Formats: sequence, structure tokens, C-alpha cells
Amino acid sequence: MAIIPSKSFRDSYWEEVPSAILWQEVARAIGVQRLYRKGEVGGPKRKPSIEPLIGSSRGSWVVRKENGLRYGYDIMNCMWSAGNVNERKRMGEVSSPGEVVLDLFAGIGYYTLPILKSYPDTSVIACEWNNASIEALRWNLLENGLEGRCRIVEGDCTETIHNLSLEVNRVVLGLLPDSSFAIPTAVGALNPNGGLLHIHALASPGGYDSFSKEIERLIIDCDSGLNIDCIDVCKVKSYAPKWDHIVYDVKLAQGEGQMVPRS
Repeated sequence: MAIIPSKSFRDSYWEEVPSAILWQEVARAIGVQRLYRKGEVGGPKRKPSIEPLIGSSRGSWVVRKENGLRYGYDIMNCMWSAGNVNERKRMGEVSSPGEVVLDLFAGIGYYTLPILKSYPDTSVIACEWNNASIEALRWNLLENGLEGRCRIVEGDCTETIHNLSLEVNRVVLGLLPDSSFAIPTAVGALNPNGGLLHIHALASPGGYDSFSKEIERLIIDCDSGLNIDCIDVCKVKSYAPKWDHIVYDVKLAQGEGQMVPRS
């Protein structure tokens, strides 16, 4: 299967060629059986807009292999960001043995799978509200032999998590363009002794510190009794002109803390 760029074959020149012939020739030249044209990802459920050009009996289900894991999903209803490969790998590397992790925007298991793979005694509570992503997440957990250590919570995480009385060690807030609205949910789910938040956001290259101040304000407003020990900033990728996809790693702990931004 191949997905061609959104602007491919848009020139009026290609209108001279019957579409059935054009796409068959493109697919043959690339060496694929299924052909799609890329669109934008939008909406609260991060559903991609992809145009099917040539299909098959296999439909739009695909499987990607990455860092020893198999991710299956429906490309018509679930997104995938190839540029997040290092962040997916990092989540498996920063996890600690025996942790309980909350993934607030789990999707198909982008971060849930590498976290579960890191240690055999790590568990994840994965939240998702896109039915197609939930279906893929269940398949991926089973396919990778990780289903026994993941609890899937369906629905809006800002509503469902408050009813579960969780005490987790780490929370992943992996939603763009801004996941800071879920900070109260994340802080409320942490262990009373504190833990780590991984807050995804978009920020201008020179504006990392200003956004960290906004994160600090939101955490203080939670009035949880936890204090900010430090904030580390990790750049994932360039997202768009003048915008970076970044992750704020925020450590919260009991006692007096201070914010120490580092980029």
C-alpha cells in the first residue's frame, strides 16, 4: 500500500488521462496493490482525510513494524505520524519497572505499546474515544502479546478518569495541537507522592519557556498538594513553519519544589 502526497497529480495536465488508467499505472510503477492520496488530520478524534484511489479486498487496514512492535490500523479512520518515531521509542526507554501509566489519548497504542514492552511488570490504563482507534488498539495489544497488562477506558478521558480513583506514576498527554486542557485530569490521577507528566504541545522555537509558564500555572491551579520539581523540554520534530512539536516532561513531588525549565 502507498499513500501519495496531497498535491500529487493535481495539475490540469493529468485530467487528460482517464483516472482508472492513471492510478493503475501509478500503482504499478510504485509496486503496490492499494493506492491512497494523503489529506489533512483534523477534528477532536484526529481522523485523517485520505482519498482512496485503488483499493483491494484487504480494505484500508495496514500494519506497520517499528522498534519490534506491530501497529495495525485503518488508515481511513486512524492517523499515523512517522515523525514521532523517536518519541514512541523514548516512552519505552524512560519508563521504570512496576509503573502504572495513564495514557490519556492512547489512539492505536502509539505510546502504550512501547511502554508495555519496556518491562513485564508495567501496566497501562489507555483512554480513547475513537471507535476505530479502540478496535486497532485491542488488535495491537493482542498481536504484540501485551493485552493482559492494559486496561482500555472508552470515552472522553476528562470525564471518565475522574470516576476511577487512580494513583498512577506517569501520565502521557499525547494530543496535538495542545493537550494542556487535560492537565487537571492528569494531576488528579497521580500517586499522592507525585509522578511524571509528558505534555505534548506546539510552540514556536523561541517560545518554549513561555508555554512552560502556562503549564506551571495550570498545575498550580489544580491545588493538588504536589509541587513542580522540574520541567524538561524535548523537541519531537518540526511541525510546521515556525512551529515545533515538543513534549514537556514535568516531575511533580511532595514538599517544596521549584520550576527549573531546561530545553
